[in-house]
Amino acid sequence: MKDFATKYLEKYNGFSKIVKILLCLLWDIPSTLYRFSKSALKDNTLGMILAVLIGLVGGWILFIIDIVTLALKDSLLWLDDLGISEEKMATALKEENGEDAPAKETEPQEATQTEPQTEQQPEEAPAEEEADKEDKAE
Repeated sequence: MKDFATKYLEKYNGFSKIVKILLCLLWDIPSTLYRFSKSALKDNTLGMILAVLIGLVGGWILFIIDIVTLALKDSLLWLDDLGISEEKMATALKEENGEDAPAKETEPQEATQTEPQTEQQPEEAPAEEEADKEDKAE
């Protein structure tokens, strides 16, 4: 799959801006394949699934956004370009659904409480100690 992705991205990036815009009029299939290929290169499963779903359902709206971004920036927008990774998306979805985010592995509380808890008082500055001694002496 990565071979297809690299070859497709090379070919698609080789097209001129006008050809890319004209390809967007084809139900946005070439742009969907571009998004799918970018996610496939990074092994982003969620991105690949999302690319297919957007291509099937939202291609008729997405092509307008693609035409505008191609005309302005000569590139398509996708999760990989926005700095969104699969891990960030998964933790955001879990937090949104009220589930706890994957917690770091911690030691059991029994093991952490074996050391005696002593309160340490902050040391006073030497100038304050001398002033206290002078007040007591008077």
